Amino acid sequence: MHSVLQSLDSFGGIYVAMFLFAILSGVFPLANSEAAMIAFGAASSYSVPKLIVLAVITALGQSVTHASVYLSGRGLAKAGSKSRPKLEARIAKARELGARWEKSELTMIALGATVGIPPQVLVALLAGVIGIRMRTFVSIDIAGRIARFVTIVLVAHLAR
Repeated sequence: MHSVLQSLDSFGGIYVAMFLFAILSGVFPLANSEAAMIAFGAASSYSVPKLIVLAVITALGQSVTHASVYLSGRGLAKAGSKSRPKLEARIAKARELGARWEKSELTMIALGATVGIPPQVLVALLAGVIGIRMRTFVSIDIAGRIARFVTIVLVAHLAR
């Protein structure tokens, strides 16, 4: 692992690699950013500041994915789906679900961003469909993801 990290480090590529990996891991569960943060924290010789930077970059990469999914949900909700009754039924179901969370939608976003329950990618889609303001969603998502990944990498680093 050290030789791979040294090769990536020599060009600053570790930052780009983690950002791209995080974008992928936002929607593809087998690419696991949490596992990568644990590996960096536990097995690398990186300093704490560098680990924190990597955690923030990872958080931002996943937030890019979540914002894209949010925008997809927003577009889906606005699309003329009258000619597609199944799609319209699914959108109506999502809005019903959103109505149940109406008083605690910010909590739902925060829980998805920090704890991961419900999965943040699903929260992003639902937030877009039900019309939560984008800046509200993105602000909570970024802050929660940063807290999540910094905590993961620091706990792994301290536990080694």
